[in-house]
Amino acid sequence: MKKFLFVAASIALFSFAADKFITMRIPEPTVNYHWNNLNNIKVIADQSNLPHAQVKFIIASIDSLQKDMAKNARLDSTVAGPAPAAAQKKK
Repeated sequence: MKKFLFVAASIALFSFAADKFITMRIPEPTVNYHWNNLNNIKVIADQSNLPHAQVKFIIASIDSLQKDMAKNARLDSTVAGPAPAAAQKKK
């Protein structure tokens, strides 16, 4: 019985996987600059004399990175805007 519990506990511990998230704060102009550079690299690779398979790999890698960036990007605005109408005091 002890062996069974040990094996079950081991499987439970080894099967547990937690995602780790990394948060980076990058100004929007910097992100736009790098996004445009990635697009330029795709164009250059497409126009190069590299074998077709290598160009497809480069473009697919960049597309995957850009897709993940776009999917996980969040706007973290620190600019104070006008107060919402509901929060303003009524006279």
